[in-house]
Amino acid sequence: MSITPSIPILHGRKGTDLRVRDEELILRRAHHQEHHIPFPAIARVHAEGRAVEIRLTAPAATAPTVYRVEDVSEAAASVFAEAVNAALPPAVGSVVVDGSTLVRIRAAERGPEARTPREALYRKLKWLVAGSFLAIIAMSVLVGFVADPVNIVFTVLSGGVGFTFTIAAWLLAPEGLRPWRLPRHGITVTADHARDSAQPWLYLYSDLDGNVRRYLDSSGRPSVEVSYDPRDPDKAVRADGTGRWLPGILPLSAGILGLLLLVAFFATPFMDLGPTGEEYRNQYR
Repeated sequence: MSITPSIPILHGRKGTDLRVRDEELILRRAHHQEHHIPFPAIARVHAEGRAVEIRLTAPAATAPTVYRVEDVSEAAASVFAEAVNAALPPAVGSVVVDGSTLVRIRAAERGPEARTPREALYRKLKWLVAGSFLAIIAMSVLVGFVADPVNIVFTVLSGGVGFTFTIAAWLLAPEGLRPWRLPRHGITVTADHARDSAQPWLYLYSDLDGNVRRYLDSSGRPSVEVSYDPRDPDKAVRADGTGRWLPGILPLSAGILGLLLLVAFFATPFMDLGPTGEEYRNQYR
């Protein structure tokens, strides 16, 4: 019996998720294993609050195998259980097979390429922030040994601000480069004014799949040529390069300031920031 693709995917505790593919359930564990559970192996799926139990078929006097996924959406769990139970094949004959013998276990197919762009960005950002903290701590310890301890204050300030501005520039760089990249490497189409008095800046264009996309422009022209990213058709820029300099000013400024501060940060062990309080007192005794 076929099953509709609208059945939700259940995301549970510690990276576990449960989904339907064709006529089987796929239970993915955080340790990168997949349990492929065909529908004939399932006796029933039971939703209880924010937990879902998959009870497999089992002969009489044999304890059935049960898979449990916790910390899922309560609303999604109920819909999931109802839909899967409705799709299970009816029992045929009096002989009940042990459902666990039909389950296949193999390495998960999910890898870095399965992450969404936002997930990949957050992952990189997390590592950049953690690396920045470690660099500041390591440099502070080094400065405490090879230079005057007062330099530690400058180390923390220059490193904290420098890494922050540099990471900000890295995050903003795609927005600044997009007006230069898309007219050459994107897809150029005509966007027509929506003629909506409530949204006078609204233009509409279609992507290769025929989906209508929105673009905002203050020129007031009946139509403008825009270039969009085929990987993300909602990202579009003016094809004639109008306004291409403005988005790049902020990341460029942040990048220059961040790099200058990082140069000072890494040079801190070799800098003499002036006499300490003790040296001032010795001068006037």
